[in-house]
Amino acid sequence: MIITQRRVILSKTFEGGVLLPDNKYLTRNIPIDAISLPSKVIIPFTFYGCKECKPIVKEGDEVCTGQVLCEPQEHISVFIHSSISGVIKKIGEFPHPIFKKSYGALIESDGKDSKGYNGGERNWQNLSKEEILNIIKEAGVVGLGGAGFPTHAKLRIQNKKQVDAFLINLIECEPYITVDERLAIERFSEILSGINILLKVLEAKKAYIAVADNKKELIEHLKVNTSTNENIEIIVLKHRYPQGEEKQLVKAALGRIIPKGKLPCDVGVVVDNVQTVFAVFEAVCCKKPFYERVITVTGQAIKQPKNLLVRIGTRLQDVIDYCGGLQTDKLRVVFGGPMMGITQDNLDMPITKETSAVIFMPFNKNDELNESSCIRCGACVDVCPMGLLPLEMNKIIKSKKWDDLEAYNISECMLCGACAYVCPVNIPLAARMALGKKALTNMKKVKLKKDGR
Repeated sequence: MIITQRRVILSKTFEGGVLLPDNKYLTRNIPIDAISLPSKVIIPFTFYGCKECKPIVKEGDEVCTGQVLCEPQEHISVFIHSSISGVIKKIGEFPHPIFKKSYGALIESDGKDSKGYNGGERNWQNLSKEEILNIIKEAGVVGLGGAGFPTHAKLRIQNKKQVDAFLINLIECEPYITVDERLAIERFSEILSGINILLKVLEAKKAYIAVADNKKELIEHLKVNTSTNENIEIIVLKHRYPQGEEKQLVKAALGRIIPKGKLPCDVGVVVDNVQTVFAVFEAVCCKKPFYERVITVTGQAIKQPKNLLVRIGTRLQDVIDYCGGLQTDKLRVVFGGPMMGITQDNLDMPITKETSAVIFMPFNKNDELNESSCIRCGACVDVCPMGLLPLEMNKIIKSKKWDDLEAYNISECMLCGACAYVCPVNIPLAARMALGKKALTNMKKVKLKKDGR
């Protein structure tokens, strides 16, 4: 159904999923604020979705903001830059929000924030596709929706396919998080340039901006600011979780089904998070390495919820202090959204390139309800966006019959947590699925090793 003349298309949603209370009121109307320069940062040399990078600096070296610390060793890897100027105090093992521990560098600030790169305006229209891809690689841009996959590698893979649609993900379906919405409202002209840059790289004629229907102000903002762009279409999808996942998004927005084991580019689509598009703009047009990102700091246990521009490597305690401290010491801290995020227990944990949000939730005894036996109500099957059978896989995982999991397509499980959310007897289905996927992967690795492959 057409809402406005050709400019905004209201589409359907996907099958399954759940309607969650979004709790975005805490930060939705709060403008992005830049955090104070941290006194020290912890820069990881490993990123989710990337191979570990090799440092080209050593302990005791003085570095500048934006200076390269690590160079990629393989194609699926990125350049890593310092986010402050100062001295490298230590290179070694540090806390990491995804890997628990990771190799990296501790840098102590000199308070100057001296730049180690030559910024300035650059006309992207005079650049070739290959030049743009190299700029994105050297700037260290990765997917900022949470995956952390190197953007240059993703674009090169998809350049080998016949792509006709560029889909910008502005759904932000996880509760609490408002970082993408605020960035699109405040910096849309820059995002628009990023879209056009990526259209050139992909040789795609059309861009589609997918946004959920619970973002009324943003939808109006997009309509006004794309009214003269013939190559951009706005697609409004129903507010539902996990609408922002690639397979659900591509199907709901464009009606294309991504086959098992395939990527969006296999059906002619490239999907990027809106903050990734903004990072591409800054790298290409402003000559700026990727050393800071916007995150949402929110939850009922933090005194001043904010949308913050944060240097990569900033410690969690510095974020807490900038937001006025905590309301209680009995809380749960989550990096990412409450559905797919990772609970943390270390306030020295650094903000990484993959961190979209930090949520501070008061501890609730109901969070630790005891698991009961499955009553086979089928609720988990009804909400599974991939059409899987969580209740059957749960039985297999509990009995450790890992070989049987493949027949139930556990590899298609995205660990969205919808099944666990609706389970009336508190079975931790998402955690079980994660355990099953990991066990199956390890079993395959052992088999390949035995076969000498």
